[in-house]
Amino acid sequence: MRKQGRVKLTMASTENADGMTEELKRHLISCENAMHTASQILAEHDFPRDTRTLTVIGFISVLIEHQESILLLIIHDNAGSASALVRPVVEGAFRALWINRSATDAEVKRFNETDAIGLTFDAVAVALDNAYGGDGMFQSLKTRTWKALNSFTHGGMHQIRRRFVKGELANDYSEEDLREITTLGTLVVLLTLSLFLERYGHDNSVNRIQNILKNFDPETGAFAS
Repeated sequence: MRKQGRVKLTMASTENADGMTEELKRHLISCENAMHTASQILAEHDFPRDTRTLTVIGFISVLIEHQESILLLIIHDNAGSASALVRPVVEGAFRALWINRSATDAEVKRFNETDAIGLTFDAVAVALDNAYGGDGMFQSLKTRTWKALNSFTHGGMHQIRRRFVKGELANDYSEEDLREITTLGTLVVLLTLSLFLERYGHDNSVNRIQNILKNFDPETGAFAS
């Protein structure tokens, strides 16, 4: 899905990122390395050309582009725009996984023809837990993040309160904020890729992506690639 040179863009950009700690620079590079590795794995396989499969591949392409954009926006000190993209990553991943396994053929057809799922986001989360044996994981992710993600995307107070420093107009997104949103996006995209590949029996590739996830260091936000 992405050429190898793409990852170098973030690496080069971080060298000129003023005021950014080396720890955060390493984290951003680690996130993009994870995206790059997963994209390479996905590109190794041929997939059927049916509507369901092509729809999910389209979602995955958008998710990766959004996540790469989040990283670059942060590097260029546009954290507000970066944080606004996290909800589309999470929502797009849920939709992709719903199409991948939960939706009926009729529902897939309806989505492609009308651009409508016809389910609440809560209902999609429940459907994903049932389809993938998530043991409440998707519902928990939705409960923990959805209100804040909506606020960041739609100009709520999570976004507005980070536009001032001591009463002066300036970005006030902490490095913890930035690690959190980039980690969430990276984890969600990797999970989506893994579950998509699993549906087609690409077990070796699934294991490679799962190894990236398992080797994630929550202390540093680093992903093994």
